[in-house]
Amino acid sequence: MKNKKIIKKSLIFFKDLKFKLLILLLLQILIGIVSFTTPIFEARLIEAITTFKLFKTILVLAVIYLSLELLYLFLSKTSVVYYLKNIKSKILFSIRKYVIDNIFELETVNFDKNTTGYFEERIIGDTNIIAKTLNSAIQRIVEMITRIGVVIYIFFINWIIGLIFLFIIVITALLKNKVDVKNKENLKIARQNDDTTYSFITETIRGIRDIKLLNFKRYAKKEVMDKLDENNNKYNEFQIYDYKTWNHINYIIIIGTVLIIIIGFKFVSLGLMSLADLMVIYLYRVYVFSFMDLYSVVKDCIRDYTLSFERIFDLCDDKKHQKDKFGNIHIDDFKGKIEFRNVTFGYSKKEVIKDLNLIIKPKETIALVGSSGSGKTTLLNLITKSYDIDSGELLLDNKNINDLDEKTIRENISIITQNPYIFNMSIEDNLKLVKPSATKKEIEEVCKIAKFYDYVMSLPDKFNTIIGEGGINLSGGQRQRLAIARTLLKGAKILLFDEATSALDNITQKEIQESIDNISSDYTIIIVAHRLSTIINCEKIYLLDNGKIIDNGTHQELLKRNKKYKELYNLESKDN
Repeated sequence: MKNKKIIKKSLIFFKDLKFKLLILLLLQILIGIVSFTTPIFEARLIEAITTFKLFKTILVLAVIYLSLELLYLFLSKTSVVYYLKNIKSKILFSIRKYVIDNIFELETVNFDKNTTGYFEERIIGDTNIIAKTLNSAIQRIVEMITRIGVVIYIFFINWIIGLIFLFIIVITALLKNKVDVKNKENLKIARQNDDTTYSFITETIRGIRDIKLLNFKRYAKKEVMDKLDENNNKYNEFQIYDYKTWNHINYIIIIGTVLIIIIGFKFVSLGLMSLADLMVIYLYRVYVFSFMDLYSVVKDCIRDYTLSFERIFDLCDDKKHQKDKFGNIHIDDFKGKIEFRNVTFGYSKKEVIKDLNLIIKPKETIALVGSSGSGKTTLLNLITKSYDIDSGELLLDNKNINDLDEKTIRENISIITQNPYIFNMSIEDNLKLVKPSATKKEIEEVCKIAKFYDYVMSLPDKFNTIIGEGGINLSGGQRQRLAIARTLLKGAKILLFDEATSALDNITQKEIQESIDNISSDYTIIIVAHRLSTIINCEKIYLLDNGKIIDNGTHQELLKRNKKYKELYNLESKDN
């Protein structure tokens, strides 16, 4: 019942391919008819040769037989090429678009809970399986129908032999069904292991530079091979079980074949059946006994098809994977005011922000400081609506953030982290991601403000320089400058800096700080800083502890009156 629901739901991806699928089905039916007819003429040809019929008769039968074989090859090739050219790519595109569209709508928490491989497998692995199994299933179903026609034809020749064939089909079907029930669950577990394994391999490859530098190649390679080996063992378990079952089926087929030959010759000797009919039956035995092969393939196709779609639909199920939710209010002239009213928020039932109140005025530059785990980064995640608050109100320009549309939030808020993600494309293309229509003048202007322009002009290919995966060809400071330039080009009114300079040397940190100072009068800026020296000039500094604001003021004010702030500042001075 569940499989039927999934198959019915999946039909939405094929509604524009009805005509093309019909052509594919007709090609398969023609192949089935040719396949059904060929053994009849093959048997007649063998009989004509063995009974020394006229050469003309033998020639005609040979030409017909050869024509049927060539037609079968032609139709088979046409069917495969037609599917690949007209259907497969469209199915892959349609399903992958659906998956990707849904992934981009998921709440951030989904990416915290699931591995990279989990999503990669659904975009690539599951969609490939669906496209692969569809053509195979159509082809095998038509062939099965042809085989049923063959059994009916054998019944017309001799009903006793027909019953033997039917008995063998039923017995092998029962055996195969038994193994399929067990293998479906095993395959589901194996596919889940794929997610974990491929995610681990992806992470290992991404971190291969650090692995080499930290000198644990041997351990990393062992871990990768252990994961792959464990994964292979899971697949081997049900493949071995499957093989053992087919071994039993083959024993039944061999015994059945011998029985058919003995009974068939007995009927020929009694004049109850012609030798040509016996040869037709003998040639058809391969077709009939392959019925279970086809049945098995179809069941495997349906199993793989439904399992892949089940995984895809699970990913897009709001109950299992929550989607981002936005309101309908759009603010055209966004100012950049932020207000927290009695906001409480927690991860996994553990409160991180507790009944917090905070107002940040438009174009104000403030800093959030505190020990690790005090809730600084969490506040930024709430402002960007990466997470939804549990209680209270978060207002942007006096509007509840939950009532604002996605465009208002995403276009007016940008965050720059310690490790901003830089794509493996040119500097110009990385910048244009946020504004494809940006002019050369606009790009140069934001790079100058971010103190990135001089570096770009020192490169042989200037803005066309490819910067490698994750911006590997750039230093930490250069990545930060590029991220700032990209944010400025976007035109957001609220800029969030989350430990943006914590991993940089003092000189680079100073330059990045100057870049921030260059824009401070035009934007609402919130800086989460580990180094207190970087936020000395902020208009106001808020000290957080256990998810609450325990004090606020300028650097000098806090240094004079707040013991905890002074400890944090002295600790940094001591480290330097």
